[in-house]
Amino acid sequence: MPDSLPLLHSLIDSSAPPADGRLDFKQTMTVLNLHSVFDIIRLSRTEFIEQVARHCDDDAGQAYDNACGYAAQLEFLHREQASLGDDETRHKRSPDSETDADPTYAALFKENWSAFCEASSIAALDSPAAYLRALHLFAEQVEKTGKGTRERITLAIRRPTLKDMVIDNSSVYRQLPLLTIVNETLTEHLQIHLTQNSGIYKSKSVNEVLAGTRYPFDLPFDLAHQQCLLGLSGNKPGLGELNYRLSLSLPLGQLQSNAYGKVYQEAYEAQRLLSGLSPEQQTLLTEPFWSVSKSDFKAHYDSDEAALNKLAHFMQQTGLTSAQMDELLARGKYRPRPSKNILPAQMASLYGAYFVNGTENDSSTRLDLKTNDNGQVELLNTTAEKFDRLQRMIRLKRWLEVPYIQLDTLILSARRCEDSPLPTFAINDNTLRVLGVYRYLNRRYGLQAEEFSALLYHLPVHAVGNSDSLFDRVFNRGALNEQSLQLDDSTLNLNATDIATQTTLYQICAALGLSNTNESLGFVAKRTQQISGHLKKDLTTLSAFYRQARIASLFGLSVMECAYLAEMLGTANSSEHWVKPSLRFSGSNLPADFLDVLMQMDWAVNWLKSNGSTVQQLRHQLFLSEKPQNSAITQQLEQLNQLIDNFKKNIFNLEEIEALTLPKLKSKAKATANPKLPSASQTWRSLIAQQLLQHSDLKALEQGVLHVISSHIELTTDTHTAQQQKDITIKTLKPLLSSAYKRIQPVTEHIMRVFKDSSHLPDSSDLLKLRLKHVARQFVNALAKPRSDYELKNLLLMIPDAESALQLPLTREALNIFLLKPHWLDNHNGPHSMLKLTLNTLYLFQQFNHCITTYAVTQDVLFSYFAVSNPEPEKSDAAVLAENCNTLLGAILNWDPKEIEGLVNRLPAKRVRSMQELEWLMRGHDIATITGLSSKLLLTATDLNAHISHPDWQLVGKAVFAAQKQ
Repeated sequence: MPDSLPLLHSLIDSSAPPADGRLDFKQTMTVLNLHSVFDIIRLSRTEFIEQVARHCDDDAGQAYDNACGYAAQLEFLHREQASLGDDETRHKRSPDSETDADPTYAALFKENWSAFCEASSIAALDSPAAYLRALHLFAEQVEKTGKGTRERITLAIRRPTLKDMVIDNSSVYRQLPLLTIVNETLTEHLQIHLTQNSGIYKSKSVNEVLAGTRYPFDLPFDLAHQQCLLGLSGNKPGLGELNYRLSLSLPLGQLQSNAYGKVYQEAYEAQRLLSGLSPEQQTLLTEPFWSVSKSDFKAHYDSDEAALNKLAHFMQQTGLTSAQMDELLARGKYRPRPSKNILPAQMASLYGAYFVNGTENDSSTRLDLKTNDNGQVELLNTTAEKFDRLQRMIRLKRWLEVPYIQLDTLILSARRCEDSPLPTFAINDNTLRVLGVYRYLNRRYGLQAEEFSALLYHLPVHAVGNSDSLFDRVFNRGALNEQSLQLDDSTLNLNATDIATQTTLYQICAALGLSNTNESLGFVAKRTQQISGHLKKDLTTLSAFYRQARIASLFGLSVMECAYLAEMLGTANSSEHWVKPSLRFSGSNLPADFLDVLMQMDWAVNWLKSNGSTVQQLRHQLFLSEKPQNSAITQQLEQLNQLIDNFKKNIFNLEEIEALTLPKLKSKAKATANPKLPSASQTWRSLIAQQLLQHSDLKALEQGVLHVISSHIELTTDTHTAQQQKDITIKTLKPLLSSAYKRIQPVTEHIMRVFKDSSHLPDSSDLLKLRLKHVARQFVNALAKPRSDYELKNLLLMIPDAESALQLPLTREALNIFLLKPHWLDNHNGPHSMLKLTLNTLYLFQQFNHCITTYAVTQDVLFSYFAVSNPEPEKSDAAVLAENCNTLLGAILNWDPKEIEGLVNRLPAKRVRSMQELEWLMRGHDIATITGLSSKLLLTATDLNAHISHPDWQLVGKAVFAAQKQ
């Protein structure tokens, strides 16, 4: 059969047979549905080469170039034939014809077709390439005609690469961003400068020099850091936020350590990354201040100290305007005015310029301006340290885009919030953490710098320009009955009924969005009084009120909901943080402080929203609410309380134990002088009572007690003597056991009826034994404690219909498996520990259900995986086990096992062993999808050090930027 596409198939010589599994050029064109040279040139050269390379090993680049040539020739022939009339065409076809053709334009005017082409063709005189060439020649002519005295900046200087550019299809039609041209031009000039000054810059690249140079004030510029900021913008989690989103631990009230936000680095590193400042910028802000003997004016101002005292020169070197200079020094129209509603009236002091002056009190040497005898304006009271402070403040304002006054107040509030502030007023680790958390809350919730300052310390009471102070904007905007709320340090009594006090209370309620009830203003006032010790009409009290109300509104909660949620998150979130916040010692990660609490609250609120739940529902489910439970749970609690009461009535008392001569207990169970520890008699009573509840048969009871004796008493090393000790102890206890067994047996039978599962699920016998063991422990613990529904809630998980009664998001079978194997839910649980109804347990139950619905798998698949990842006994070849686990997870999550391996290598066992670790992997999967980063690069991004430049910054920056272009 003849070739129907000879031109297409002649584009390349493909006489050699294709390799195994590959196609020849002709077959490839058929597969790609390319039937002519025009089909080929519709694709870009790169696209064509990539598509051909998937099927064929021939030179696709040569084929594309040949196709372009053939297409151009065909285009030329088509234009030539289209312009010829039919008569001329016939005349050409019939040269021997006797009939003369009629006169036509084509016949009368013979066109030189070799001199014409399409306007879009590179060869056309009116093509874009021709226009650019003409423009280039014209620019060179104009440059020669100038008559100015200054040195010319010619096109060869501005665009040195232009003259060397090859005019081809790519250079003419490829879109090139202007920024790329600018970068190429600047880089070339900078590289020349670096080469000429190699003794200064050594072998550093342009980017390294820009990252370390501090003048002009637009520098330092860290390319890798900027790539990270831009590549992780929009809806993607940014630097620092990645650490929180991928945190190994969540604030679920279990761990005492401040672990939320830690992947590799501690949580405070994540907060510093949130500031958006590069390592060099953070170093510039925190390094020691200049002194008379050690300063660096040239590197930071490109000037000496004496010249900088002239205002005009200072403004020229820093790029400030007169208005910005006044704002920086808090003078002129930016001089602060204290609120008239603070009695006695406060002095303006150094408000707005504390940092640049380096003091909180002494205003006699504050920075100012003066005019000298020559009419020149100079800076007054300058020192080397103050010039250093000025350049830091100017840069920080530009980086954060926060007004000088608000920025100074924020830095001062951070200092005053510290437990142990250093004598020198400087920017430290805590300041950078404050800036990071502020910027995060500002982006997420719109919180302003002044508001965050008030959360840290006190409401600002100074105003600048035409605006009022934040205190007046909050409490005196639209004053009630045109009467302002004034702070006079008088006692604030919420129970007073006089008109003045009631007016004040309603003013506070209106300002803070509260109601004058015990659940709103009363709740806020009570907590404030507990921490502060008093309630007054002073700035401390009103700031505490504002702080509690503003944090609650920030997260969309009421003040009570906010407090209750903080309590559920753990002991780190004490109420003291809401009334009197504090920051720990700079540079440490323990204990959790106010900033950590805010980040933990942010996570909890977002989880509740995504889960469609509320604080009230969560408290009710955890038995923390006073709201009555449903009838089924109420009945079960009554039944458990009745069983405990019967158990207490029928168990033997301490006197019966003390009357017996029993051997000494081992040291870990001995009685001590500590009154909080149980005595020997109490320990014997507890050990025997547990056995009574676990065994329904007297013989089994004796065996259980014998096991207790072997485990808890001090036996001699001689086997025969030790056995005699056991026999004597059993004989001593036997009358007591027999009597107690008869009395406790009805209670045990009742417990069996309550906790026995009649649904015939697998492992029902093992589950019953487990339930009886845990019930026995809880009942014995209740011997010395009063009745409490909160304590009994853990037993409710053991009751067969717990998933329904407690409204848990999983099936009975799943709950039973987690009861039998609690370490499958959370590897912090021991294999034989009791599963408790906690916030952590509820969260992991919800995530178990989320995994099933999101990845369309069954619970049996997940449990099969957990069985593989938790072999009994533990396998010796952990690497093979980890590889098998990653393969299984790849099928479950529809994710590359290599990517999974990159993440799980961060886990203690190098594999996912529990729902808690699987939940972490699911978070990693989501973040990798959002950011476009691989799992290894994701972990690298969380390991970046906020104040140390490292090659990892460049690695992450390039990866993030590349992912953005995909």
